[in-house]
Amino acid sequence: MKNKWLLISSVSTGLGIIAGAVYLFFAEHSLLLSDNQWVLSAFWSAFMLWTFVLMFMVALFFNVLAFFELDEQHKLLGLARPIKAFLSSADKQQQFMQEAERFLVRQGKLTHSNRVSPDYKCLSGESEKLVYIQQKNQSVDISQIRALFQQMLAADFNSGVVVSYAGFSNQAWIFAHEANIELIDAKSLKKQQKRQREQQFAMV
Repeated sequence: MKNKWLLISSVSTGLGIIAGAVYLFFAEHSLLLSDNQWVLSAFWSAFMLWTFVLMFMVALFFNVLAFFELDEQHKLLGLARPIKAFLSSADKQQQFMQEAERFLVRQGKLTHSNRVSPDYKCLSGESEKLVYIQQKNQSVDISQIRALFQQMLAADFNSGVVVSYAGFSNQAWIFAHEANIELIDAKSLKKQQKRQREQQFAMV
């Protein structure tokens, strides 16, 4: 969408330049040569002048639209950042959980399954993934990753996902990498969201 705004702005700028050039061309020649044949009528002089002003305003408007054009979840991000600085830790965690769940839902349907413990969810997309979301504000350790891996083996899942606002221990990162388990914390979620936005803009 942003590319369309820039295209309209470029066309408006071009039309404005043409209108301004025509107005100045005839005005300049009429003054220098004192030739009435080069003088525009009052109607056309006003038309060219107002066309120039109007195209300038249109170009400015669509430039502003292109500047502020962002995806639906991140409109006016520059204004949202100062607000986030005043949010409490609980608010930040809740916001992270909501964004992480939206990120997972874009990949498929997130539901509970009778095949696994109620603490886990099933993400049905291109491939089934077992999902564990850490609700507490504490890092996930290797024992929780092992528990997820055991559930994966018992329910025949090839991959898994663990979401934690507080992050993961070093041992958890190592074990998860070997067990084909994706770990999502605040830092990695931002990278994933940035990658998704770049792909969406590339499609536009």
